[in-house]
Amino acid sequence: MRDNLQIYYTMLDRVTSWLPEERITRLRNLCLFVTGLFLAGSVYLSKIASELPIRGKNPSLVNRLRRFLKNPRVAVRHFYRPVAEQVLGAFDGRKIRLIIDCTKLGFGHQVMTVAIAYRKRALPLAWSVHCGSKGALAVHKQIALLRYVQRLLPRKSPVWLLGDSGFQHVPLLRWVRRQGWHLVIRQTGHHKVRRTGGQWVKLADIPLKPGETRYWGWVRLTEKHAYGWVSLVLHWETGEDEPWYLVTDQAADWRTIRLYKVRMWIEIVFTQMTKPHVLAAWASRDHISDLDIVVGDQYPVDQQLHQFPLLLERGVGQTRLNTTAEALDRRTQLSQLPLPIGLMAELFGLLFQPLVLSF
Repeated sequence: MRDNLQIYYTMLDRVTSWLPEERITRLRNLCLFVTGLFLAGSVYLSKIASELPIRGKNPSLVNRLRRFLKNPRVAVRHFYRPVAEQVLGAFDGRKIRLIIDCTKLGFGHQVMTVAIAYRKRALPLAWSVHCGSKGALAVHKQIALLRYVQRLLPRKSPVWLLGDSGFQHVPLLRWVRRQGWHLVIRQTGHHKVRRTGGQWVKLADIPLKPGETRYWGWVRLTEKHAYGWVSLVLHWETGEDEPWYLVTDQAADWRTIRLYKVRMWIEIVFTQMTKPHVLAAWASRDHISDLDIVVGDQYPVDQQLHQFPLLLERGVGQTRLNTTAEALDRRTQLSQLPLPIGLMAELFGLLFQPLVLSF
């Protein structure tokens, strides 16, 4: 059997078991697209079409792919949920470190992502795209995404949420703690804190030198909410322009700082999602309800997914994911592509073995 046929049928068997209620024609097209994407190592629709295990002229196959990508009934979250559940299933009973972050997406939009930390990588679990390129997103939008992720989490796993100052607001912290999760969240310098019996003091007014760390113990957070008690550590990482003001529900120590650094692992994902030449087509979008773009680069596939067993280990053809990044077929609008390329690669890699954890 040809490699692309074996890949396609293996994938179709798994995806139909994941989504038994989904229309078979959509699942076939999904598996065709991911098979071609994986083997082509390119996001050009013409190159993807050339790897499909079906007969037809290239322009005709490209049109078939385009129709699938533009299909409004292709629900991104519905298609991706089994992948997220399989990843999280490997963490049942283990500590889960969730990273929440937001970054600018194209012109006038932001993408917010919740990912699980794994071996210095961040594997996306859910994401959403919102209008506006500046400022923190509203708390209710942040909670909405976290609430969806919460439904996917194993019940017996302790959960830590890691976030920067875009997620510092007290209503979010309260919601996180009500779920029984732990947190390490960075605060901006203008926030005020108060020790027991002390006065309110602005974080930026607490003396701190580059390379210095100060543990301030338990404090109340913000004059408006007087939230707490939370434990505060002030740390100025060498090479950083500004200090980190970190609050946690546990007694802060050196492990708090190390845990916060895990948040940086998501930068690999955002670096690839926000390539300027890939996102130019977003400029004319008026409303986006979800992230459904493709990003093409071999780097995040290697960096995030080389721990997943891929076909090469099964002797089913040669992976070609180490190709040079290519631009999207300009005849296809980015907004019509249903899954980021890295996530599709995850979907493919997870077909063959469970995630093997090693921290």
